[in-house]
Amino acid sequence: MAAIGSIIFGLAAAIGVYRFGTGQIAELGGFHKDFSQTGGAIAMALMSAQLLFASTLVKRFSYGPIIVGGLIIATIIVALLVSWSATWLFIGWLSLAILAAAFITDKAFVRRLYLTAIVSIFLINLLLVRRSPDLGPDLSWHLFHGLIAIWLIGMIYVYKDSAAQNMTS
Repeated sequence: MAAIGSIIFGLAAAIGVYRFGTGQIAELGGFHKDFSQTGGAIAMALMSAQLLFASTLVKRFSYGPIIVGGLIIATIIVALLVSWSATWLFIGWLSLAILAAAFITDKAFVRRLYLTAIVSIFLINLLLVRRSPDLGPDLSWHLFHGLIAIWLIGMIYVYKDSAAQNMTS
């Protein structure tokens, strides 16, 4: 699931590269924004679900995987049909991912804190960088995208830990 979510983020980035690289900034602006927001909500649901399955938040409940699966399906439907919901769905799933990282079992507290900090990079990015008046529109836009790339790379380590956890439990 996380791999599919990462691919969706990559597609949004590819659209942006094509948009700016070909000079079709205005022409592809709406498509890029819509794909990034809707795709981002769906991608975050998939990536968060991967962490939820490795956490005690889902493992404690026998119906946990069914509930998470239902929420993913609901997210996909709502994100595709109700465009304004994408940001809220994204933030909701990102919050669940942060909680899941904090509750990955059999990890020392410091390790869980480290994993949680990596997952939190995206939330900090949204809150402090994306539309920061102190940074200006160009710098905030470039830092925002750079931090997304750093977050995606960091998520490799988070998933590596969560996969190891699933193998030992």
